[in-house]
Amino acid sequence: MFVELNSILNTSPDDVTQTEFILLSDRKADASFLIHHYLSFYLKAGCKVCFVGLVQSFSHYSAVAHRLGVNLVQAREKGQLVFVEALKASAAVMLDQTGW
Repeated sequence: MFVELNSILNTSPDDVTQTEFILLSDRKADASFLIHHYLSFYLKAGCKVCFVGLVQSFSHYSAVAHRLGVNLVQAREKGQLVFVEALKASAAVMLDQTGW
């Protein structure tokens, strides 16, 4: 699905750098497809990934990754993926502080 993007970036899962850090942020245009691209790209390359979910839940990312041929549940179980559910954690903190 992202062959063209990999070509533009001049990269492939066969030649990734294990110590790379990528931070994605979008402003006016929706760039969420890049999140799914990099998540599936690095997992397919066999890299360990720490993903902080600020917008969507793990199940959302898992469903999209499944369509891209990546099993996030399996990656998490074998220690290749650490998924931090910041979306849930921030809601829990806010509810706790307001006394809900």
